[in-house]
Amino acid sequence: MRKLLPLTLALVMVFSLAACGTGGGSPTEQPSPSGEPNDEKPKVIYIGGSLGDAGIADATYEGYERMINELPVDGEFIELPADPSAYKATLLDACDKNPDMIFTSANNGMIDEVIAAAPDFPDIKFMVLDTGLSQEGVDELDNMLGVLVAQNEVSFLAGYLAMRMSETGKIGIVVGVEYPTLSDFITGYISGALHANPDAQVAVSASGDFVDQAAAKETALAQIRQGCDVIYAVGAGSSFGTLEAVKDSGVWGIGCDTDLAAQFIGVDDEQADCIITSAYKDWGAVSYNWVKRVIEDPNSLEWGTVEVYGVADGGCKLIENEIYNKQVPDEIKAEVNKLVEDIKSGKQDCPSYFDMTEDQYLQLKNSVTVK
Repeated sequence: MRKLLPLTLALVMVFSLAACGTGGGSPTEQPSPSGEPNDEKPKVIYIGGSLGDAGIADATYEGYERMINELPVDGEFIELPADPSAYKATLLDACDKNPDMIFTSANNGMIDEVIAAAPDFPDIKFMVLDTGLSQEGVDELDNMLGVLVAQNEVSFLAGYLAMRMSETGKIGIVVGVEYPTLSDFITGYISGALHANPDAQVAVSASGDFVDQAAAKETALAQIRQGCDVIYAVGAGSSFGTLEAVKDSGVWGIGCDTDLAAQFIGVDDEQADCIITSAYKDWGAVSYNWVKRVIEDPNSLEWGTVEVYGVADGGCKLIENEIYNKQVPDEIKAEVNKLVEDIKSGKQDCPSYFDMTEDQYLQLKNSVTVK
């Protein structure tokens, strides 16, 4: 089930924070996730990827730190092992600590481990970031919520911007690996490019994983040799390799998940200046708000569904920093702003992989093959 969280609810959660944090109540006055009074703070465990990935792990950890500092909870961070075969043991060990809440990201199979474990731990509330709308098994659980940021929408904006900035009519996207969520990135990016130019050509490549920067760089260089002059880096830590290729080749880059240009400003300005924007997914706010909602009223959440946070409710956006303002012409910025408003109002549709058959998705990719 696809459930869009209204903008008003998101704003209520944000502006109610002050009342929650300064109301003078003690943690003992807070209800537990079961709704009963509890003398102890609810315990939250975040099972996340290695920090420093400049992607979902870092973004989510920001939200985790915020909840520990601002909400009446005890928290624990557990780093996922590099080997996915150890995910199950990691999750079960966390469950055995009897927390009230566990949240993590779908990762390479982590979603399957949560779906398998959740029925055996009915008193724990689970949330999984990046849960695909087509994920089987979620609707059978009454203690799990999937969350998806509408990467098709922010990627639509990225694809439009990339094609408008392109001088060759050829742009690229380098992902780490391709699975449904990444296919949604690709769908949005291609669709946005076609919205800007019906004759758009888009190279789509996977570098192999989300860590190997050298492989991502070589993948991006291959696209650049084909004539692509704007590359969308959607590979978590491996994206730095893609962006290095962009810098070395004198073309434009677009980052993903966090503001990738920000960390280079004043350190490697040549690298920063070629990253015209990043497709920002606010995993920190999403995670924070989920924990806050579970504390305040767990029955208000539609367990067994996947919530989607889009452009309209602040789940994602293009970063408009000093580099964006410097490098992107005012005319194109105005077009992007208009497109954002059209997406928010529903006037502009952003195609999603999750609404397509596999044949339709392959047809879309094949329609923009770089020649």
